[in-house]
Amino acid sequence: NCYSFPVYESSLYVSQIMDTLTDAVIKQIKNGSTEILGLCQNVPEAWLAAPFMSNGWSVKDTVAHISAWVWRCAGLLEYAHSTNGPLSASPDVDGLNREFYLERQYWSWHEVETDFLQAHWVLFKAIRQLPSTRLRSSLTQQVIIKNTCEHYAQHLPDLKHWHNRITTEKSPVVNRVRQPHSTQVGAL
Repeated sequence: NCYSFPVYESSLYVSQIMDTLTDAVIKQIKNGSTEILGLCQNVPEAWLAAPFMSNGWSVKDTVAHISAWVWRCAGLLEYAHSTNGPLSASPDVDGLNREFYLERQYWSWHEVETDFLQAHWVLFKAIRQLPSTRLRSSLTQQVIIKNTCEHYAQHLPDLKHWHNRITTEKSPVVNRVRQPHSTQVGAL
């Protein structure tokens, strides 16, 4: 599912090739992010906020989590125009996940969705502003892919399973959530 960056030799057309590569990378990221948000469209906010995911998170938490990593990727790219330093740092993934969750857990779905869209817009801007040599760097490519396509692929199975459950209405958990006066939502 992830875009694989082709390797190009130097030529007079590097600028055009890089524009094409940049557009292809952005298109791949847009496809993944659009798929994620598409699963969340026309779904009551209570269902987005209920902890349906296999890890105990809600869909809202999962989308907020993905956004946080996209923001981090955009920030790394902004500081990596001439060096691999920011890109090669090994983050405390569990620590950052915890921090991201705590920071965003009380956000509304509207805030999460807006943040998701803004994070991707900033990422696209950061990718477009990268010098061509930096975009061709294998480390830069790995960071972009890991924080977008691979991250989407990691969470999409759970998101699709959740979406299938709520659209088929076969899950007793979903049926409890649909009851207007249910007290079960918080206990899920």
